[in-house]
Amino acid sequence: MSRSPRPRMAAAPLVLALLLPGTVSLASPASATAPPPDAQRSGRQVSVIAGEQVRITGRTPTHLRQAVVLQRRDGNRWRAVGGAHTSRAGRYAFTIRVRAATTYRVVTRTPSATTEGPRRWASRPILVRLLAQRGDAAAPDSAAPGASVSVTAAFGPARAGRPVRLEARADDGTWTTIAQGTEDGTGRVTFGVRPTATTTYRVVTSFWRGARAVGSAPVTVLVATSPEPAPTPAPTPTPTREDDASRPWVTGYYGGWFHTWLYPPAEVDMTAMTHFVFGGVAPGGGALGGAPGSLRQAALTAQQPGSAPDHSGRSVEDYLVDKAHAVGTRTLLMLGGDPVYGRGFLEATYDEEVRAAFVDAVVDYLVEHDYDGVDLDWHGCLDGHPECVDQSGEVVTAGVAHQRLVGLVDAIRAEMATRARYAGEPGLITAQGETVELAETAGTWAPGTPEPWQVAVAERVDQYNLTSFGSGTTWNFDGWSSWFTGALTGGGAHARLDISSSVDAYVAAGVPRDRLGIGIGFTGVNYGPSISGPRQSTAGNGIYEFQDPAMSYSELDRLGYFEHGSLHWDEEAQSTYRTYVDAEHPGGYVPEELDGDGNPRPTRNASGFLSYEDERSIAAKGAWVEETGVGGTMLWMINYGWLPRTGTNPLLDAVKGAFLD
Repeated sequence: MSRSPRPRMAAAPLVLALLLPGTVSLASPASATAPPPDAQRSGRQVSVIAGEQVRITGRTPTHLRQAVVLQRRDGNRWRAVGGAHTSRAGRYAFTIRVRAATTYRVVTRTPSATTEGPRRWASRPILVRLLAQRGDAAAPDSAAPGASVSVTAAFGPARAGRPVRLEARADDGTWTTIAQGTEDGTGRVTFGVRPTATTTYRVVTSFWRGARAVGSAPVTVLVATSPEPAPTPAPTPTPTREDDASRPWVTGYYGGWFHTWLYPPAEVDMTAMTHFVFGGVAPGGGALGGAPGSLRQAALTAQQPGSAPDHSGRSVEDYLVDKAHAVGTRTLLMLGGDPVYGRGFLEATYDEEVRAAFVDAVVDYLVEHDYDGVDLDWHGCLDGHPECVDQSGEVVTAGVAHQRLVGLVDAIRAEMATRARYAGEPGLITAQGETVELAETAGTWAPGTPEPWQVAVAERVDQYNLTSFGSGTTWNFDGWSSWFTGALTGGGAHARLDISSSVDAYVAAGVPRDRLGIGIGFTGVNYGPSISGPRQSTAGNGIYEFQDPAMSYSELDRLGYFEHGSLHWDEEAQSTYRTYVDAEHPGGYVPEELDGDGNPRPTRNASGFLSYEDERSIAAKGAWVEETGVGGTMLWMINYGWLPRTGTNPLLDAVKGAFLD
């Protein structure tokens, strides 16, 4: 992906404060009518908009020409970011463009042991804070046709002289500039218009002196027309998914890397989902290489122009985004999604400067490909693993990683708010969350407690979808018994996870119930032949499989799992399962395929107990979500439900019927 470079702007007029020996002052572009902030008078700190320039000036105690270094605080260390020489009077000046809040200082170089000279000196630290941009517009609610109307906007922080444009929305949803102006010293601007029909307006600042453009929320002026006889009231329509916010969401993931063989793009049923997630991209500096702060495409040929099935020249990615929008389904870009990308997230959030560049890259990509938001799936390197290091070369502790994740959510949210693409409707952020184990108290099993960082993320996103399938509800050894993928209820001493108790745990911690989604995995969980059903000890079981795509519904169908064994339903867990061990088949079911000579050969481990989703278990989850008021469901992944032999996706069809029809 390429994008045109940002225009280089002339620096704003700078005003330097009177400097005393051994001090530092700061100058930044405030407005043309007000002097820049003086660090000494503002408590040795200054506030600017991200992207604006700051000038750091001062004088060393020694009045002679010498080398000085500008340093930025990086945790407990100081990192050099610039160098210069003072004048003969010891004066220095640095001009920097600020993209993240941080602390600076200026130091003299330490002389060598054989060189005479002044001792090392460091200025007092200067804290540079970032101000969030905002814009508000106001206009009368209604007006007569052709009447003069004032549309007034106020932007903060004020930047006198900053160009501002008034835009009107056309019937096709596009915006057209109809007037231009500039901010005054208070950040205000007023436009006069004469609408002849109901019109929606917004006011947008320009990219200016490094600060990104920011737009106001739209305002609509209703223009009254000549009175007409009141029409006969139409019957009240049946609420649809789009106009009934109380209905559950269905957020389906599509792995772009599967597009050539597992669920072809032309076959994807976008009406079965309220939100479509395309996978995806990953942070640079991790498993896919690239520089820290960059973005790497992870969907292989699906992101190449010309790969779309309609020969339109689009990529599969853009084709699917357009296909979703055509039926009113919202689109999200999956960022991450695999634990191997955890190292890349650590690199991308190493410091505020790198994070700012990474966030820019993410939101640029969202806008370029017309996504409605981002699905943030940071899974790996959140536990302080010894291999989880960043640019410092040191292990990033779990606590620091959690802080970085929460900060990344906030930074993406703030950056999306500055883009015109999300001025009318804010950009979405969704995330995957972990289930919460039950806790035993006085012999009673009750919902556990999520970690504070998990709650912090859940409170910040629009959807927090639990990975309540596979290893998210089952385990092997460690005192666990055989259990079900996606068990709704019934967890306890034998298996310490189910969907209901996990939802209750987050709600008890303060997360709104309608912010939470339950996960439905289009995959199965297989236990070996030492296990012949649920709730059996796994102490001696050596086969426990949940990995996708090997255990995908599509593969289970292809390898004959559904044609063998006995089908069962567990009422307590509301789960479907099959058993394969009986007197005739003591070794369970072993899938076979023909080798090159036409002879059958085993292709998988033996199965004794298989748990998976089907139409009945999905219907139970749909009813439970409606009954309990949970926000919706997440599907991992819709590719896995595709059956090439029939050209159908029965699991996705079942979700559509249970949640949307």
